[in-house]
Amino acid sequence: MELLQLILYTVAITMLLSLLSMGFGFTLRSVKFFNVSFTGSFLVGGYIMFLLYRIFLFPLIPSLVCSLIIAGLYLAFAYIFIFSPLIRRKGNNLILVIASFGLLIATMATIGMLFGNQATMIARHLSDISTINIFGATLNIVQILAIIFVPIIVCIFALIRAKTRFGRAVRAIEDDREVAELIGIPKEKILTIIFFLSGIVAGIVGIIEGFDVGLNPSGGLVYILPAIVASVVGGMKSFWGGILGAFILAIAQKLTVVYIGGTWEQAVPFVILIIILLVRPEGILKK
Repeated sequence: MELLQLILYTVAITMLLSLLSMGFGFTLRSVKFFNVSFTGSFLVGGYIMFLLYRIFLFPLIPSLVCSLIIAGLYLAFAYIFIFSPLIRRKGNNLILVIASFGLLIATMATIGMLFGNQATMIARHLSDISTINIFGATLNIVQILAIIFVPIIVCIFALIRAKTRFGRAVRAIEDDREVAELIGIPKEKILTIIFFLSGIVAGIVGIIEGFDVGLNPSGGLVYILPAIVASVVGGMKSFWGGILGAFILAIAQKLTVVYIGGTWEQAVPFVILIIILLVRPEGILKK
């Protein structure tokens, strides 16, 4: 039973890391820098959901839709008003990373002032996170929904990327932004949509986390590291690479907790990152 519990919990964690790395990979492959402010959308989506659903008592679905739209707009506006001007002025990747880090810190500070630094649960009642017994193992409803729906979300984004006109434009921009613009692809419009979708994905994870274990403003920094490590390990140029990296990272962390101890769990991403950079800097999967 303990083994089944560990497997199910690891799968649930893997689903969240998969979404994080997928969303992070959208912007990474398109603008070619580590957009640290990505997890700002994680916080914005989660806390807006808390405000609408728990404080203002809006219905679940309208609260969810509004929260995800605002999370997407957060990152879209970040591109329009911060990153795009810097890119047009030929700002190098270091400047873009610093700007994104500054935006994340400002977002965390603002949320801390508005909501406090204590853990914040989105759920109104215990029934929102009631547990279900599965052959002796227990998972709450949020974890089960994550296991069911995250693969569907990933497949939808994969199909959009592979089969639609928008997806072809995205792949062209990932290959070469300047050439894509020369052949008539509206680069700025497509990049704004990419950031918007990336923010929605981060918002989904923030809402799930808010229902499951609660939100904290420091989560913006806590969750950006696994997203970066999963993308680098799996392959920064591959859509499926980040998802593969998420599986590897989640499994490694949980095995570390079981066989070594929980105090070493946070060190696992650094160790895996160093090993991959030394052995295979391009990641496991190529483009």
